[in-house]
Amino acid sequence: MIDSKVKFFKALGDETRLTILSYLLEHSYCACDFSSLTKKDQTTVSKHLKVLVEAGILKYEKQGRNIIYSIKNEETNCLLLSLGIRDIKPCCDKQHFSRVCSTDKT
Repeated sequence: MIDSKVKFFKALGDETRLTILSYLLEHSYCACDFSSLTKKDQTTVSKHLKVLVEAGILKYEKQGRNIIYSIKNEETNCLLLSLGIRDIKPCCDKQHFSRVCSTDKT
């Protein structure tokens, strides 16, 4: 059990992975979209996505030749929101939206 928690928190310890998560808190994305969003090459992005999947943070679904990534479940989504991860993107990339979690007090 502690191993899964260690993986989870280690996965959050990287700027690129946090940026990926900040976008996924808005909606699902194809793996191919993250190169332009993170300014990283596809190989690097794939490695980061793998870490996030193995940590139990993301899930993916194949749609033809594309792989679509999303946050694993609503509980994980709310946890990431409560940690302030959606605010990580550069200010020019922020899109304003609201998503209410049962843990939100606002």
